[in-house]
Amino acid sequence: MDQAILQALEKIRCPFLDVFFSVFTALGEEFIIAAIIAVVFICFSKRTGEQALLTVMTASCFTTGIKSAVRRTRPYAAGVVDRVHVDNPLVSTADLDADMSFPSGHSTATSGFFATLAIRLRRPLVIALSAVFVLLVMLSRLYLGVHYPTDVLTGLCIGVACAFLWQLIYTKWYGARLYVYLGIGLLTLPLLFIERTATHSMFQISAITLATAAGLLLEEKFFPFADTKKWLHRLFRLLIVGGVAAVFFLPMEFLLPEGEWFSFLKYFLTLFAGLTIAPLLYKIFKI
Repeated sequence: MDQAILQALEKIRCPFLDVFFSVFTALGEEFIIAAIIAVVFICFSKRTGEQALLTVMTASCFTTGIKSAVRRTRPYAAGVVDRVHVDNPLVSTADLDADMSFPSGHSTATSGFFATLAIRLRRPLVIALSAVFVLLVMLSRLYLGVHYPTDVLTGLCIGVACAFLWQLIYTKWYGARLYVYLGIGLLTLPLLFIERTATHSMFQISAITLATAAGLLLEEKFFPFADTKKWLHRLFRLLIVGGVAAVFFLPMEFLLPEGEWFSFLKYFLTLFAGLTIAPLLYKIFKI
């Protein structure tokens, strides 16, 4: 069934659909979802942004761990279908790890984020649009030939399950939420010492999860910031967090040697600084 669906989609490929589905794959990229969450967290609703962040990161930890352990060959690499060649700054099918097909990271991150929005807002239009967007991202991964249907369906289940899990935690155990999240981050560390699961993606997701956990705990305790409705303040907040992240990331990008642990350090320090130094500056400048 997996192969039959992909081969049926391959038969309807055309230039218009190539562009159409490439756009939705780009919008479902993990870094795009992360950027949207950051804007929500910093500029609009801190609680919604935080819950979306914890949901997506938890789901991504599960997905990355499974990907690294299972190592399923992607459809195009297995000769099931040809992939649609896309290679631009936003999305590429040219530089994917050929053995990291199951589950789909795009489906996981997208479904986790939009399920969180749907659960929190509970408006019919939001729920409908979220469902359509997630389905189009999932379909785009099949159309491009980089995932099987079971890959995207599993990613969907993981993302939605994590959204409901974190809604329960926020409802019942709000005060312990960041410690639960820290615990999830710590569980990724042993996977970095097992040869099969010590992939580049695993090092990245572990660093990001631990950095956000530590940063959110310190921010909440020492320099919490509140939501603002002033657009100028929102703009300055984005500029500050972007500047702080750049100050830490760029020197390490050029000066640190190659290696997974150096990559871990780079991502950890950049995100930790963004979640601690930026909120401190918000308080200092009263924005």
